Amino acid sequence: MSLACKGVFIIGAKRTPFCRFGGALRETTAGHAFAAAANEAIRAADLDPDLIDSTTVGHVHYLSQCDGGKTARYCGLYSGVHIKRPALGVNKTCGSGLQAVITGAVDIVTGMSKVSLTGGTEIMSALPHLVRNARFGTTLGGQYQMEDYIQSQFFDSFTELTLERMVEDLAEKHNVTRKEADDYTAQSYQKWEIAEESAVFNNERVELTVKVNKEEQVVCKDDFNLIDNSVETLSRLPSVIKGASIVTTGNSSSTADGAAALLLADEETIDRNQIKPLARISAWACVGVNPLDSSLGAVRSIEKILQTTALNIKDVDLFEINETFAAQTLVCVKLLSISNEKVNVNGGALAVGNPVGATGARMIVHLLYELRRRNAKRGIAASSCGGGQGVAILVESL
Repeated sequence: MSLACKGVFIIGAKRTPFCRFGGALRETTAGHAFAAAANEAIRAADLDPDLIDSTTVGHVHYLSQCDGGKTARYCGLYSGVHIKRPALGVNKTCGSGLQAVITGAVDIVTGMSKVSLTGGTEIMSALPHLVRNARFGTTLGGQYQMEDYIQSQFFDSFTELTLERMVEDLAEKHNVTRKEADDYTAQSYQKWEIAEESAVFNNERVELTVKVNKEEQVVCKDDFNLIDNSVETLSRLPSVIKGASIVTTGNSSSTADGAAALLLADEETIDRNQIKPLARISAWACVGVNPLDSSLGAVRSIEKILQTTALNIKDVDLFEINETFAAQTLVCVKLLSISNEKVNVNGGALAVGNPVGATGARMIVHLLYELRRRNAKRGIAASSCGGGQGVAILVESL
């Protein structure tokens, strides 16, 4: 499904620093991380939070927090949203942050809201270990097996394959090589480091004070794994799949912590409050694909947006495509015939990490500021989603 629209505006957009697994945000709750970004987005928009009608937040790993499925509700309350306003949590795996923005936009288009607080949040460091098949007892002498869910490959019940295996198969099918995947990964890190040194992220990123081991510290920059990410080092890493060669831990995104928030409003609100929007949401698309080809979800969702808006690839200035795996992103770029100079121009999840529920929202936040920085007009953020789905959003600078 897809929709083109003109009456939904983004009036505030901020994100927290994205921090490595076990890093500075590991003791921060998902709700408070989101609120750190949302409060700054609301302040930048100069809008009374009492005017916010709803909160919609992408959050996948709700078992990581004591708030569980209530995280979206507390994201709103911690951000100053009135206690009588509703909240909704969204889980669309890697596309959750994008879907939260779409759901907030739908609320505005249908008249249910005039102002929607949206985004995504994920503190993956807080995820507990699992013990399966123990609830109802085990056999005499049987041992409990601790499982690190987010560090393990797990089988998809529909395809009976792991996500890594499916990406490997897709890369082979579309002639993406190990060297191309490693080269792309190294480039993502290089682009991110250059952008960081040039203060490109300063306008979108907020500062927050957190506690780590009972000591306060200020977090103001992305804190990803500072390891040797040269092509030479990446090329020496073994495949994560026995007998395969392309997908490695090096050219796959890492688990991380972070949040991003976007404040949406209708035209009446921006006129009445004399707000200058950052951008307009011009269209969005949500599609389904064969779960075996789940990595193609981003491709099909982008194609759907272009079809709905009668645009072509060359009409779009910038693309943010989720870098869950380097090979996956390369397949998308190849099938869409996008110039590499337009895709993830300041790096992506390979470099800064992939807090699943927040990544889609981060991509939109960054896209907004980069379009303005380049004086460009149109941008698309897109992500494939586990289980065979894709989601994309088209924004236009004003």
